[in-house]
Amino acid sequence: SHRSNSSSRSLEQTMMAMTRIASANSQLRRSRCKQPFPSLFYKLFLTMTVFQLQNKGRLIVQALSPPPGPPPTISSNRLVLIGGGHAHAQVIKALKARPKNLHVTLIDSQTSATYSGMVPGCVANLYTPAQTLLHLEPLCDWATIEFIQDEVVDMDFDNQCISLKHAPHPVPYDAVSLDIGSKSRGLDDTPGAREYTIPTRPISKLVERIEAAEKLLEEIEGTAASVVVVGGGAAGIELAMSMRGRWNPLLGDNLKITLLDAGEGLLPQETPANRQALQTVLKDRDIKVLHNCHVEQITESHVVLEGDTNKNDGASSIPYTHCLWAAGAASHSLADKLKSQGLAVSNRGWIRVNDSLQSVSHPNIFAAGDCCTIEGLPGGKASPPKAGVYAVRSGPVLIENLTGFVQKKQLIHYEPQDDFLKLLTCGDGTALGYRFGIPLYGKWVFEMKDHIDQLFVNLFKKENLPDTVGDEPDKSDFDALDEEGRVRLDPQDAALLLQRTDEKVNYLTAWHAIRDMTKDESYRKDVLACLEQKVLAQ
Repeated sequence: SHRSNSSSRSLEQTMMAMTRIASANSQLRRSRCKQPFPSLFYKLFLTMTVFQLQNKGRLIVQALSPPPGPPPTISSNRLVLIGGGHAHAQVIKALKARPKNLHVTLIDSQTSATYSGMVPGCVANLYTPAQTLLHLEPLCDWATIEFIQDEVVDMDFDNQCISLKHAPHPVPYDAVSLDIGSKSRGLDDTPGAREYTIPTRPISKLVERIEAAEKLLEEIEGTAASVVVVGGGAAGIELAMSMRGRWNPLLGDNLKITLLDAGEGLLPQETPANRQALQTVLKDRDIKVLHNCHVEQITESHVVLEGDTNKNDGASSIPYTHCLWAAGAASHSLADKLKSQGLAVSNRGWIRVNDSLQSVSHPNIFAAGDCCTIEGLPGGKASPPKAGVYAVRSGPVLIENLTGFVQKKQLIHYEPQDDFLKLLTCGDGTALGYRFGIPLYGKWVFEMKDHIDQLFVNLFKKENLPDTVGDEPDKSDFDALDEEGRVRLDPQDAALLLQRTDEKVNYLTAWHAIRDMTKDESYRKDVLACLEQKVLAQ
């Protein structure tokens, strides 16, 4: 009895002590936004969380493992990455090699991100959904970077902390980078769009919803489908061709596909030769294109168009069985929230950054990818369009500038390409490409696209991550090549090769020729001159 009373008093005293510890811990956590605290106390208050009585009344204090990565200390720099986009995937991999006092955290609501470049191929059944994923959690684990699966709902710029949807305590930071992508434009503004269409964003849900629709089609023998794709940009064009590639084996002549374009013609910024090549590819796949189409609303069975029917090929509404929404990009809702907190954001909701990818209002905030608009580019150039290639190419610059900022070094400038290799998946193992104003088409173009995409995705696969890294973060481009010993094609041979559409073209040889043209202006002019002569001779 005496022993039992003693144990009870011991337990009561311990519980009171733990209550005081929890109270102090809570106060310390609240103060983390303003001032870091020594790692010893950090570990103590985070780990002493569970206690129990075991055996003869002995008090056992169990310690929970601390989160991945070293906890912040007074001398630490705390870098927080919000969003696991294409640029941040490169940052995570590179920061395996980082200063010892740099604590890095990634916050994303998903443990894996979808690589956008392979999504059209996935829609066309050329890839499985798993093949398109960049697995963030194991990548962070390898890089000893803390991963928090949660959603950012707010930021306090004065106290430098981030509020999460599910976590009770904010995350402190010294520097933040946002790579949060975008959402589908017009999806919430157009009546019926969210209810009845399959939107391209979030990308992770696109293929799931198409697969669900496909299962219903498979259950009804002899069924027909009328697919309407809203949006005449590159995403809508690829989606239309990919749906043809996916469902043609299932439905054949019972599949009808219509592409709705808001403009006078598809891809008006491209050369006449490129646009003609696109028209040919779409016609060969029996994809009907309607121009000057502005959607007023979506009903359960029709896409209702607004305005004069004479301006949209005489149609006032388009019947459908499946409607896919690819109307372009709109800003992420988080950007609107941060704008209300004082972050510089454009009228369209894009985070405003300079050519170092640094916020124009908050020097310790950076952004990359679709979520930002870049100001101050050389020659007054406009910010690049929302395309995955720019997010990928900004990665090395972001790595340099995030590490440079926390080390108080000079930042470098990002110069987006004026032109880049555009590759459109045609849904059947071929692709249409544009570079230097000329069209490229064939199986070899898809093989080249697949090679480039696989190069990027393979960088982050767990089995490909090296056991050791250097002392400095890797800031090289993911597709950098070893040019030693390679012989450049004669300009005339290069011109002939790039115009071929047969299946015997070696895609690597063609890719090397394109890269040589990119690097050497004189060589590019020679190849293009040979192409022009070939066209004139036809």
